[in-house]
Amino acid sequence: MKAVIVEDEILIREGLCKLMKKMFPEITVEFVADNGQEGLLRIKECRPDLVITDIKMPVMDGLEMLGSVQEAGIFPKVIVLTAYSEFTYAQQAVRLGVNDYIIKPVVVQEFVQTIRKIQNLYEQEKKRTPDTMGSLEHIVSGILYGVSAPEGQVEEFLDQKYGIGKDTPVIELLTYMGDCFENGRDKKRRDLCSLLDQKEIRYCLIDMEYDRAILALIYAYPSRQEIERWYQNRILLGRREARECRISYGMLEVKGIRAVREGYQKLLPYMDWNIVLGDDILISWPHIADIQTEICLYPVELENQMKAAVCAGEPEKVREIMERFHRYFLNGHVYCPKEIKESYVRFQWSLLNIAKEVGCIEYEKIDQKLLLDRTMGAKTESELKDACQSLLRHVRVLTGDSENVSLAVRKARSMIHEFYGDGITLTEIADRLNLTQEYLGAQFHRELGENFSTYIRNYRLAKAKELLIGTQLKQYEISEKVGYADSKYFARVFKECVGMSPAEYRKSHR
Repeated sequence: MKAVIVEDEILIREGLCKLMKKMFPEITVEFVADNGQEGLLRIKECRPDLVITDIKMPVMDGLEMLGSVQEAGIFPKVIVLTAYSEFTYAQQAVRLGVNDYIIKPVVVQEFVQTIRKIQNLYEQEKKRTPDTMGSLEHIVSGILYGVSAPEGQVEEFLDQKYGIGKDTPVIELLTYMGDCFENGRDKKRRDLCSLLDQKEIRYCLIDMEYDRAILALIYAYPSRQEIERWYQNRILLGRREARECRISYGMLEVKGIRAVREGYQKLLPYMDWNIVLGDDILISWPHIADIQTEICLYPVELENQMKAAVCAGEPEKVREIMERFHRYFLNGHVYCPKEIKESYVRFQWSLLNIAKEVGCIEYEKIDQKLLLDRTMGAKTESELKDACQSLLRHVRVLTGDSENVSLAVRKARSMIHEFYGDGITLTEIADRLNLTQEYLGAQFHRELGENFSTYIRNYRLAKAKELLIGTQLKQYEISEKVGYADSKYFARVFKECVGMSPAEYRKSHR
């Protein structure tokens, strides 16, 4: 693969180049640029397979550059770099063929995962692109994935073999399957074939792996209105017979194969209207664009109740409030799905932050970017609920001493769990909580049954044991990670408390 990196911050630009060279030597960074205008020139010059670009840049921003790239008939894989404050721009970039985005500051693990995902998509497309013109499915796949354009001989071939001319009406029927795609697509393809064969219309099916959807391209049909009514009725009947869930359906008509890719990119974002209208409705464009929406008022009262339940240590109440939050948007009002998803993000982050402050959440195990992706990328109500459930699974059930532990001590304990590796002290925690060191120390000992220094020492040693057993880190590295600047002092404390040296402990567990 060939790549171009467009980023105006030199440290980030150079860091990405070094990371690409080290982690992905098979990908060649052909050019780098510090603004969209230069990036456009470089992309036109080398026609890369991958573009990594910032959004906000001088001279020409990333979105304008990507629009010009598409107008030039170039369709590389695209990853945008964005800050949380620019997330709206990242969402807008989807219609410009953006495959993924990375939140700044760039985390190495997330960057590597994203590049690997793009590599897999690239390999899938290569397998789907024939060396010569073949089946309609192959040709349409190449157009949809942006690896070929319907020009010259291709258009003549489509007209002669399939009767699809430049202005021939074509219907795109989209079946979005979400998490069901991987295990359910074969059965769904068979069902679609059986259904479309009954109507005696001509079609081809394309798996859109990245979007977890199946696209049926229909041509040589009586009329759009007839197909729309027939398919809507079949959806309703299919729901009653199969009790499908997590699947939504969309429809759009375009003129000619040239418009298929643009049509697909236009229809896909509208599939999240399934959240508002329910899964018995065929999302039909352009009708869906004419829906009048109401202002979506965020349920602040529910958020406050949820915070109170978390602080009181009532996990069942938290789950009950989360269910009420789900039902809040099913009140017969028509809200914009984007506003609903933004409300979910606000509610989730409020839960995450208060649970972190109180110390009742496995914060380090939560992939916040994935949670944000799942929520803002949801296209069904069940996907929104699943994103919330994935967060709730990390909220620990507070039992036993939870009613006897004050909020101040719980916050102090949470800070120990988060900052133990930085050598945090009782004085620093007391200052953050606006308490005196003496008062917090006394409360800590009274409520937890051990003093602050004993608790943080035992917590650090427990983390050290995990690292001794589960990693190959050297003793001084483990010492630093658990908050001991002096590795010899760490070894002495470890032996006094555990009864053996760190090296002996590691050996005994091999």
